[in-house]
Amino acid sequence: MQFGIFSVSDITRNAVTGETPSEAERIQASVQLAKRADEGGLDVFAIGEPHTPPFFSSSPTTLLAAIAAQTEQIVLSTAVTLITTNDPVKIAEDYAMLQ
Repeated sequence: MQFGIFSVSDITRNAVTGETPSEAERIQASVQLAKRADEGGLDVFAIGEPHTPPFFSSSPTTLLAAIAAQTEQIVLSTAVTLITTNDPVKIAEDYAMLQ
């Protein structure tokens, strides 16, 4: 059994402050969350691939590559991949390279 964090890369309003983070702030927060998950011993961090607002990650492998450069052992994966709009072989190659 693996424990981890799965995100669809949403940008939502903070219920306490009422503020909505920018895409850049949400990306930085995701990187920090993945780093903490790695440090805390979680097994996997996964991010989705939505292409419409209010989401920020239309290229999860790019974000996961940045996370890979800053983590040690956590498995990086997809939470959602739109296989119908992408080349399945390219998707497999991208994630194989990422690992």
